[in-house]
Amino acid sequence: MTSTLSPAEIYRRSFTFIQEKMGLDNSLKSSIITRVVHATADFEIGKSMVFSSSFEDSLSAIEEGSIAIADINMVMSGISRYNNKKCYIGDNDIIREAKRTGISRSYLSMSRACRDNPEAIYVIGDAPTALEALIDSIDAGICFPRLVIGVPVGFVSALEMKSRLLAFQGNFITNISNKGGSAVAASIFNAMVAYLHVY
Repeated sequence: MTSTLSPAEIYRRSFTFIQEKMGLDNSLKSSIITRVVHATADFEIGKSMVFSSSFEDSLSAIEEGSIAIADINMVMSGISRYNNKKCYIGDNDIIREAKRTGISRSYLSMSRACRDNPEAIYVIGDAPTALEALIDSIDAGICFPRLVIGVPVGFVSALEMKSRLLAFQGNFITNISNKGGSAVAASIFNAMVAYLHVY
């Protein structure tokens, strides 16, 4: 009867099941994949994850408390145990500019974030246009992220933007799939925070 199990035991059993089924270990990459699968109950999204060659180096940015920029408030809310985080999408000036120009708030808010925080950690789980704005800012020499977590979801531009991210010379984590979402983005970041606390 699972109702008598503690939350910690449920997590432990779930993580063990995922790790055994996918042949994962206790490395950072495996820890991230485990949490992504746990957050989605989807083994296929775990298999679609892609990591830059030195993504582990970005742990230092989290350890130092670098600001984490989220594309939407749901991603920011999902990032637990990390206080230095911000989302611009609800800012009044962003809302006004979106109405005036017809450009999406996701694109405008991420462009603004890049100007204000060029060396931040970027956590994008909802809007492909947010990832587009980030990559455009990188290509323009405006933004130099210490880590990009780019897993927007959708059938319009999501896969295209993730493919563009593969050319980024810095640290990134993404997945080559239309799948993604806020829970995926937050689970990746939370896995990295948890890994630091363990090791």
